[in-house]
Amino acid sequence: MTPRAARLLASLLPSLLLPPGAVAQDPPAADTAQVQAADITAFTAWLKEYEAGTFRLVKDGSTDEAAVAALDARMAKVAAWNTLEAARMLFAAASVEPKAPGARTSTELVDFYRELQPWRVQALACKHLRAMTSQDVLPWLLAMLNAKGLRAAQPNQDQRNAAAVLRVLAGHPSVEAQLELLRACRAMPSELRVQAVAAMAKNPTLELLPTLLELLRDAEPNVRIAAANAIGEALQPHVDETLGKQPDAATVGLRDQAVEKLEALLLKDTIWQVRSSAAFALAVMRCKAVVPALIKGLEAELGRKKDPWAMDVRLHKILEGLTGQTVVRGSAAPWKAFWAAEGAAFTVRPKPKPGEKPAVADKYEKFFDLEVESDRVLFVLDFSGSMAEPAKLTPRGTGTAGDGGVTAETTKAALVVSELKKLILSLPDGALVNLVVFGDDVRVWREEGGRPALVKLDDESRDDLLGNFLDNLRPSGSTNLYGALDRALEFGDRGLYDKYYAAGFDTLYVISDGAPTAGAVVDKEEIRRRVRERNGLRKVTIHCITFGEQNDMDFLRSMAEENGGRHIHVD
Repeated sequence: MTPRAARLLASLLPSLLLPPGAVAQDPPAADTAQVQAADITAFTAWLKEYEAGTFRLVKDGSTDEAAVAALDARMAKVAAWNTLEAARMLFAAASVEPKAPGARTSTELVDFYRELQPWRVQALACKHLRAMTSQDVLPWLLAMLNAKGLRAAQPNQDQRNAAAVLRVLAGHPSVEAQLELLRACRAMPSELRVQAVAAMAKNPTLELLPTLLELLRDAEPNVRIAAANAIGEALQPHVDETLGKQPDAATVGLRDQAVEKLEALLLKDTIWQVRSSAAFALAVMRCKAVVPALIKGLEAELGRKKDPWAMDVRLHKILEGLTGQTVVRGSAAPWKAFWAAEGAAFTVRPKPKPGEKPAVADKYEKFFDLEVESDRVLFVLDFSGSMAEPAKLTPRGTGTAGDGGVTAETTKAALVVSELKKLILSLPDGALVNLVVFGDDVRVWREEGGRPALVKLDDESRDDLLGNFLDNLRPSGSTNLYGALDRALEFGDRGLYDKYYAAGFDTLYVISDGAPTAGAVVDKEEIRRRVRERNGLRKVTIHCITFGEQNDMDFLRSMAEENGGRHIHVD
């Protein structure tokens, strides 16, 4: 059959299947309206349950995949109408804050959000909104980025709406959306600018690099972090030598400019989370050009007196991964000597193509299994009642108003949340994290089947952690530090690999403001002894970060030192 005949048959087939004398017609308008009304009614009923906090996506302790699929199908039906009314309904799901019935404490909120999974609901709604093509939808969304309440001091619906719009625009195919993201990166309030940069980095391109490089000088640390992350992701597909990439002259120029700017962050930025994001951005490029910058960054870190996150160890391991060298830690001299001797001849071997046998191992082999210190992190977070006490923070260094002038009034809890948000932003996609929150009792951020989950960082999990979980923590109760440490080290007991986990946590960050006052053990020396004993074979690195004036710093400093970690006190 010829193509023309096939097309003719296809055009005639509907009428051939009709009874004699019948005429083909579009579905009656009344039927279409009836179907649309049914879809809207069903979605409205679900949305009411969701807003009231009675909807659940968890069954028997695990994510109910059938419920997730049913919700996805329900949203798809609404999106298929491709009208502004449908967009408004989906946007409500993307922006509403469900209410936890009767929840008052942090632990109750943790359980509520674990079962409701608002991050998953928001991601599904944004996905369907992004696909809608009605000419009315995008202008309506963009208008919310100019709402009057965006710069208000107190959180409000305008700000929540704008954050949801930015999530929709992440990866949106239209030029208008990308232009609006560029504007938002410069013009919006700080917290929303961070989200705009993160959204723009959803599918970063080389064309965005000039803007991203400019944002590395932004006064807001979180913007610098998000921009650094995006720079690494934008360049990696073009300069990754493990993939055999050989960039042209224009791309080499952009790469070298980015390396220079990221090196400046490594050397000069006083915010350690910013330096961490710069290190990761250089690492993910996987090319020879980043090695000298990393060596300089290591030398700078070794000269710092305060380092809560062992940045020198992190940079040392990145260099080992990139070069295949095994070097004793604690000095930049061996790395400088190595590069002076071999830098000119150093080459990065491409990964073998599918079906090819790998080349004979050489001294650069570790590069193909790049390791960092660390991408398997568990945070033990104090949210006892004392964390509601006021705290004064004198800003110092890059990105702070006055560089040492005005003292900021806040609370210990707000300070912890702010610092933790920077840290989460500085971790790369794919890092495995979880949080143990303690007051009187102990709760885990994410669990599956009654066991703690190793949560892989991506857009959805970051949105949940930064926008839902951390912002809804409420200080209350006593300080059950031992209970939290015991639960955290229980994760390490399972080993690096077993039937529950693909990998285990190797690093703990204990963030607290005071001595233990509740739980099975409150004696500080006994807690130290038990942790040493429990961790003797596990070798989980334990870092401690403390806050406030009444802190028992010696106890937590000693515990960090005894477990391969470091301690920092924030005044």
